[in-house]
Amino acid sequence: MSAGVFWLIIASIMLIAELMTGILFCLCLSLAALITVAVTWILPPFGQGIVFAILSTIFLIIWARWRQQQTALEKPVISEIQHHLIDHVLILSRALEPTAQIRVGDSFWLARTEDGLSLAEGTKVKVIAIEGTVLVVRAIE
Repeated sequence: MSAGVFWLIIASIMLIAELMTGILFCLCLSLAALITVAVTWILPPFGQGIVFAILSTIFLIIWARWRQQQTALEKPVISEIQHHLIDHVLILSRALEPTAQIRVGDSFWLARTEDGLSLAEGTKVKVIAIEGTVLVVRAIE
């Protein structure tokens, strides 16, 4: 089997893996293998391996930076129900030390104070944010 065919097989396998995963990781390796095909007639197998490793590293660094930027741009999704909880005023039925499970309507939520301090039972609080499934509250007068 010639070196060009070997790198085409590697590129095909990586492309099939990419189609199954969809995260662009294997696409980087597939592109590196395709470009390596172009140098098979110039370089010996060891040199081809080095070219593949360098190209894979470059493409993966580019992919990682792009993915990091995409992740930074994503806004957390807050459901309609959660959105309505923002600015909601509650009276604590149990103390937050600094977290506790509280009842909001007909459901229970984990709540914590924004500053990490404890609040006594009966304290009036306002929901100021939602972090995942945790309500962040602030004591009000």
